[in-house]
Amino acid sequence: MNDVFFGNEGALKGLDKDAVVILRSTLLPSYIQNLEKRLSDGETAYLVDVYVSRGMSELLNGKVMITSSGKSDAIARARPFLSAMCEKLYIFEGEVGAGSKVKMVNELLEGIHFIASLEAISLGVKAGIHPWIIYNIISNAAGNSWVFKNHVPKVLQGNTKHHFLSTFVQKLGVILDVSKSLTFPLPLLAVAHQQLILGSTHVCGDDDSASLVKVWDKVLGVSTTDAANEEMYSPEELANQIACKSSSVNRIGFIGLGAMGFGMATHLLRSKFCVLGYDVYKPTLTRFAEAGGLVCNSPAEACKDVDVLIIMVTNEAQAESVIYGDLGAVSALPSGASIILSSTVSPGFLSQLEHRLINKGKNLKLVDAPVSGGVQRASMGTLTIMASGTDEALKSTGLVLAALSEKLYVIKGGCGAGSGVKMVNQLLAGVHIASGAEAMAFGARLGINTRMLFDVITNSGGTSWMFENRVPHMLDGDYTPYSALDIFVKDLGIVSRECSSRKVPLHIATVAHQLFLSGSAAGWGRQDDAGVVKVWASNANILISAG
Repeated sequence: MNDVFFGNEGALKGLDKDAVVILRSTLLPSYIQNLEKRLSDGETAYLVDVYVSRGMSELLNGKVMITSSGKSDAIARARPFLSAMCEKLYIFEGEVGAGSKVKMVNELLEGIHFIASLEAISLGVKAGIHPWIIYNIISNAAGNSWVFKNHVPKVLQGNTKHHFLSTFVQKLGVILDVSKSLTFPLPLLAVAHQQLILGSTHVCGDDDSASLVKVWDKVLGVSTTDAANEEMYSPEELANQIACKSSSVNRIGFIGLGAMGFGMATHLLRSKFCVLGYDVYKPTLTRFAEAGGLVCNSPAEACKDVDVLIIMVTNEAQAESVIYGDLGAVSALPSGASIILSSTVSPGFLSQLEHRLINKGKNLKLVDAPVSGGVQRASMGTLTIMASGTDEALKSTGLVLAALSEKLYVIKGGCGAGSGVKMVNQLLAGVHIASGAEAMAFGARLGINTRMLFDVITNSGGTSWMFENRVPHMLDGDYTPYSALDIFVKDLGIVSRECSSRKVPLHIATVAHQLFLSGSAAGWGRQDDAGVVKVWASNANILISAG
């Protein structure tokens, strides 16, 4: 580049004094800033750097986006040309190099999301779930990202070749060099980079056509290729069939009236079901009674003469307590009743619970039915539910599951399969929150306007459902707990245990878990999960919301 500008026949000799140079390149911000200084010192030209990309959002799908930066007088001269070249123009006025910095932040996210997507699919395959079913469900759920939705099909079809890795390795290596020069940690990116390097070492000889999925099967020790070619079925069609054959339900017990449970239970009331509710928090029971529910004083009381019992508690320990503890549900449930467990728990816990219920000898049936969608959708009956169990159990609960959901999926494989899908979703959702935090913290350290950075990323390949939902909390510094940080300590803990027991290494997911643990250890566990950004902000003394 020096020769282009400053060589014997360089461009500088032919430039008019008032010319503006629009530089689109992969140069580092530091080089661009030095170049701008040399041009301005010589009073020869104005410099604007640009990052040109295609919009990835629904609004800007495929349209040209330009992210530009430069001093105000340079931007003023360049604006007419930049506007003519794109459908969406972002201007970071001030120091040049912001275009290059935004590009790095976007590539950071794309790299992390790519490795997380491969880990998620691999864990799902190890859990016995068809990879295309994982893809079809999660691409419409909170674990989705642009990378997951657009790259996973190509990987599963064998259309992504291994040389794709070398490009990522080079790009992420440059970003890590910049972070090192700033003394700024990027733990998720560092692990993603190492995984990409590892993948590049597993290529079969000189076979340039080796598909990336085959390479990654070797890295993680799974058989995604074979699993992707297995016979498919439609979880939604199975759900429709079961709903049509479902038994009538007269009384429902509901244990766990927290934010999600209260919304679900009151929606069932509005759907004309008789609902008996129990929660340890007495003010919630008062609200439930005001909504028309029947209040109970113990789990056992909430099971009296019910056809279906729904349990929506925080973790496995609480589920164990309300089912088998003092005044627990199992002794009070009538013979032939069904239990819907909607808590996020491990697949193994569900399998063991089903065996214990069978051994009770009361013909108690269990449905594994974790949910996704948040508090508002719970109260509206528009949740996504991933259900699994025996046909008999599903038919006895089908009307209830249908009433609570907008999207109901029935996953083959028995109890634990539904939680397997939820586990994969939570892997991605947790990584995407943590990667969003790492990206925004890095952007702040680079000196970029973080609100503008957020806007650019939401229209770029680095976006995800969680990025768009949680980063506004970071920008506002508002950590009101819509979903507590400790939830991901639990959920990624499930992922960590499952990857250990199933012997599939999940490097990105386990590092993300450690970051949430760091946030919890710092005392932020009951704050919103977006508060994980403070792990970076406090260590590097930066303010994410300053932009």
